Amino acid sequence: MPSVFKHDVAITATEYDGLAVAELKRRLEHRIAKAVFTPSRADGKPRTTASTAAIQKAFAKESRVVVVLFQRLWGETEATLPEAAALKTRIGKTKKQDVVVVPLDSSTVPSWLKGTIVRGTPSSDAVVDAVVHAVATASGTPKKLTEAAVAARRAEEEKRSRARIAFLTSQRALTMINRELDSLSATVMKLCETPGTLPAGVAPDVRRTPDRYTVQIGPVGLSFSWIRGRSNSIADGQLLVIEWSGTLGDQHTAEAPKAAMPTFEHVLQPHATSPEDWHWRRIDLDLCGYTTRDLAAQCVASVVRRLPAMPAAAQA
Repeated sequence: MPSVFKHDVAITATEYDGLAVAELKRRLEHRIAKAVFTPSRADGKPRTTASTAAIQKAFAKESRVVVVLFQRLWGETEATLPEAAALKTRIGKTKKQDVVVVPLDSSTVPSWLKGTIVRGTPSSDAVVDAVVHAVATASGTPKKLTEAAVAARRAEEEKRSRARIAFLTSQRALTMINRELDSLSATVMKLCETPGTLPAGVAPDVRRTPDRYTVQIGPVGLSFSWIRGRSNSIADGQLLVIEWSGTLGDQHTAEAPKAAMPTFEHVLQPHATSPEDWHWRRIDLDLCGYTTRDLAAQCVASVVRRLPAMPAAAQA
């Protein structure tokens, strides 16, 4: 490893966790001296050979610390495959203190990913502290937090919080929630109907009520339920997202009579200061936020990953 690094930190995550990457980068830039490297996703366009090589070099050699925002799809999507390969080269067979793994769901971290795992369901502050500690351990020099800097950060966060509450308790937000729920269901359907997304012979079976949307895709189900808060304002409402194994209750058939069992479950809340920055933030992990499109795309990708391979005859 070189003694002089181009970046203090490099962050790898799936394309669905772009908002989490941006939030972590924003917070780290107040705490570390050198740049934070995050790969460009290029709006879904294929990477060139040169850009892939540059990204792999950043993760394998040029960054003092690598942070992995790990979830079930990391290392399997086209965007993260080269990043995982570079990280394998960096790690080798020895546990690395300069690799920080932040689990975003309950899926098992692969045995080769030998690093410091941030346990439990850490807050964004706990993740930042763990990364800064890793930078310092790897002979980096974190920025000193002066009282003025801490006060300025606190004032900035309080200002953002007031703006969110003001918007989410407004009448305008009430109209936005229906737009976003409609967009969520429409995006799921659009992705499922895109040629090549689902195996041949598999089609989504959809059910929709005003506050609940379900889709059965072969043996896997998805449900999105809007749970109204006590005040009936958007600010204290929640979106419950569940991925199921088996057939959902309202879609049982004689061939599949067994009740479905939840596999992944997340509870999210609207998070926005205006219609332009609307996203969904997990209540158990405040680092994780998703645009409506990214939330839909992640759910569909996760379902497709669990679909059994179709016989060759069915695909002919």
